[in-house]
Amino acid sequence: MPHHQLAKLNDHGQRFWLDSLSRDMLDNGQLASRIREQGLSGITSNPAIFAKTMADSPAYDARIAAALNTLAEDGSAPAEAVYERLATDDVRDACDLLLPLHEASDGLDGFVSLEVSPHLAYDAVATRQQARELWDRVGRPNLFIKVPGTPQGLDAVEALLVDGIKVNITLLFGRDAYEETLQCYLRAMEQRLRDGKDLHSVASVASFFLSRIDTAVDRELRQRMGARVSAGLVAEAESLLGRTAVANAQLAYARYREVGESERWQRLAKAGARPQRLVWASTGTKDPSLSDTHYIDALILPETISTMPEATADAFNDHGRIEVPAPERFTEAATLLERLERNLAIDLDAITHQLVADGVQKFIDPYDQLLQRLAERMERFRDARAATGRASPLLGQAKRLRASVLRMTSHAGSGHATSSLSCADLITALFFHEMRWDPSAPGARDQDRFLLSKGHAAPILWAALFEAGAISTDPLTLRQHDSDLEGHPTPRNPWIPVATGSLGQGLSAVNGMALADRLDGIEARLFCLLGDGECSEGSVWEAAQFAADQGLGQVVAIVDANGLAQSGPAPYGHDTSVLAGRFRAFGWRALEIDGHDFAAILPALKATRASDSGAPGDRPTAIIARTIKGKGVSFLEGAAGWHGKALDEEQLAQALAGIAAPEVRLEMEPRRVPRAEPRRATIARNTREDAQEYSQPPLKVAYERGEEVATRAAFGTALRKLGSRFADLVVVDGDVKNSTKTELFAETYPERFVEARIAEQNMLGVALGLAASGKRPCVATFAAFLTRAFDSIRMAAHSQHPRMLICGSHAGVSIGEDGPSQMGLEDIAMFRALNGTTVLYPSDGVSAERLTEAGLEHDGMVYLRTTRGKTPVLYPSDERFEIGGSKTLVESLDDRLTLVAAGITVHTALEASARLREQGVHTRVIDAYSIKPLDVATLQRAAEETGTLLVVEDHHRDAGLGDAVAAQIGRLARVFRLGVSGDPRSGAPEQLLERHRLSGRQIEREALAIAA
Repeated sequence: MPHHQLAKLNDHGQRFWLDSLSRDMLDNGQLASRIREQGLSGITSNPAIFAKTMADSPAYDARIAAALNTLAEDGSAPAEAVYERLATDDVRDACDLLLPLHEASDGLDGFVSLEVSPHLAYDAVATRQQARELWDRVGRPNLFIKVPGTPQGLDAVEALLVDGIKVNITLLFGRDAYEETLQCYLRAMEQRLRDGKDLHSVASVASFFLSRIDTAVDRELRQRMGARVSAGLVAEAESLLGRTAVANAQLAYARYREVGESERWQRLAKAGARPQRLVWASTGTKDPSLSDTHYIDALILPETISTMPEATADAFNDHGRIEVPAPERFTEAATLLERLERNLAIDLDAITHQLVADGVQKFIDPYDQLLQRLAERMERFRDARAATGRASPLLGQAKRLRASVLRMTSHAGSGHATSSLSCADLITALFFHEMRWDPSAPGARDQDRFLLSKGHAAPILWAALFEAGAISTDPLTLRQHDSDLEGHPTPRNPWIPVATGSLGQGLSAVNGMALADRLDGIEARLFCLLGDGECSEGSVWEAAQFAADQGLGQVVAIVDANGLAQSGPAPYGHDTSVLAGRFRAFGWRALEIDGHDFAAILPALKATRASDSGAPGDRPTAIIARTIKGKGVSFLEGAAGWHGKALDEEQLAQALAGIAAPEVRLEMEPRRVPRAEPRRATIARNTREDAQEYSQPPLKVAYERGEEVATRAAFGTALRKLGSRFADLVVVDGDVKNSTKTELFAETYPERFVEARIAEQNMLGVALGLAASGKRPCVATFAAFLTRAFDSIRMAAHSQHPRMLICGSHAGVSIGEDGPSQMGLEDIAMFRALNGTTVLYPSDGVSAERLTEAGLEHDGMVYLRTTRGKTPVLYPSDERFEIGGSKTLVESLDDRLTLVAAGITVHTALEASARLREQGVHTRVIDAYSIKPLDVATLQRAAEETGTLLVVEDHHRDAGLGDAVAAQIGRLARVFRLGVSGDPRSGAPEQLLERHRLSGRQIEREALAIAA
């Protein structure tokens, strides 16, 4: 046997058990390896353990199918019966692995524990009945039936032991419960002795729980460590943190040794009785301040068993310490528990009694969840049987789609044929069987909707839409300039909600579409097809987390796991368990299927339907489909080097002959989703009579000139007012609502506020999905953080939806001390570069409210840039601000220079203008609040009348306002620019404006130099 730390425990009289069992461990040899190399001598199982594996693991597929066939001819077996079949099969196989050890140790070691239903914890009669059934079904001598140590459970245990059934008593927390367990075992052995039965053939262990005790006691200790609690009491509480469970266990062990030395036990031992060993259970540490091997290291005691979760076992094997506690530790343990009660008034008995009830419930919950998941899996197997009869026409339709894909890509001379072929069966099942949709209604929302996130597979989508009669455009026009069948989907085709093809973005948009449906009471499903290579994008997992957190049960992600990326194998090949595990970790339900088998595809899709109540569940579903790239064409299947390539004429003819598509297409039956009543939009909590007055156009703004107001705060104020005017307004924020001031809207309209967390790519995708569903989204975060979402913004611009307002706050160096990582200095350039965008930059509270209103009313994507610090109100409250306009704040016939500014620099420009006027240099000041489109007429007049323009902006010098002005006016007059150059750093706003030549004094100096 190799040298392992776990194996060394045997040298000290302690046995190592594993608190884990699964079919995967049995099949892959992991369990056998632990027995062989680490000295594993036992295994425990419980409903929580089986729930982690049986619920989703493909390793149980064949066994579930077999159980359905053997338990009931019509496949109608209850989930509990199937669970018992699976559990007893696993336990029996584990028993067989450990049986040689059991026999070699004369029945001392090599046990596997199987628990009765946790629902029976308080029913002695039912516990005895099921225990006997499980004992007979497993049929192995090295089985422990696991029974909770409740009073009723112990009644059953005594009877079972008398009958010769071996029992593991579980959920023991208190020493009083352990004492009852000891007495129960002694009585059972004495009864067998009186009955003349063999004692040596009966075994029992008592599972004493650890970490849950510390969790409960430490919670009480921390309640005694408040700021105003006496220092002595705080010190006493701190000294006991994380120590109760070990002390409690040491005293239980001392009692075990005491009983073992008693005359009563010695009489039984001479008759062949085995000691009822203590099992240390719940040994995984939950407090991160404790060592991950804390409970193992502290309780290495002879004649005990330490049962460990896999992670704890691996940790101990790596760095565990083997040290047998000295006898005086038991005296210390008694003193510690006395201090707990005497000095801190913590009733350990009361805590341990409550932990028993809690423990039972902690087994009931996963047990019930497991039965529910098994019922769902069983239903899919039944559906698979039924689907076999429906597969034939769908197979024919899939062939038609494959043939169409090959024809259109070959005619175009390019296109992603093999990526389309891999998902042809999935698309066929969706469009021709599962989705409720109407091919004549591309704009309708009361139907299931589909988004192709792996946009390069556009040919399969165009083929499906054409075959279903949803489009009339000839598929052979694929990729042609005048066709709406583009190389990657765009909304130029009416069935495309958002542009896709920049991978990783589709699921975020579907999230937004789902939120819109939720607001409007539409109970439709939203299907999103992704590629397996695409799932390397972090934005996919931002979207996955969001969908689960928001409870978007109507979202279905289908991953086409064809195993090949563009230039080589996909990260995990056809191992679907990796992506399935990741989706599950984010809170999704994940199904792994053969993506070319309609008997697997149709049940998986059916499982995404609404429940009997009519509403979808709150867990989104991921279907990870194993597929073959190029499926259906023998020389393309699984072949590398074909990504994005079309077949030539000879290859096309060969491929079409092999596909042999039928002449007749599958007829489509239009279907719609029953539309429920839309959710009533949250009524503003402010019901004063002036609430409506403030929201009506034009927005009522109330500031005094000179009043100090941050434009970000004015933006938040305007949103709250406009919430009642725009019932379609939905605000999405990236965990900075108290900084962007969207919290004002959130407080008033919580149903229309979405917290997107720190995941800006998903946040912009959600906004796009909302816009695609007719909503008026407003997105807010720091301007600097929008840079990481630029590709999402770019694709939103390509999607050309009517409205989207994006607010970037904390722009420029004027934010001050937070430093360059928080300074938005590229944002104007970003939004100027996009087609069809509008860029607005208010300078005070009045303009901020007015431009928020204008941005929400304007068609297209609007970017609103706001400032962190407060600035004086410049304009009267009734001032109007039009997109494409500007404001001339200082003007005279003697002007020799024009200062063009926006936002924060309007104020420093005004300061400079006043300084210059004192020196006889008359300077015009223009507030260019509309950066795109510019007020070209006003700027041209200024150029003609003053001859020179100096543009001042709190933005990188390149590609911002200065470049915009120079592009329009540079041929008419000289244009100079002041902007941020060099790398900024932390400092006071005034310091940074001075350092980057944006202060009034620095603008004055530049203007004088120009004038000279």
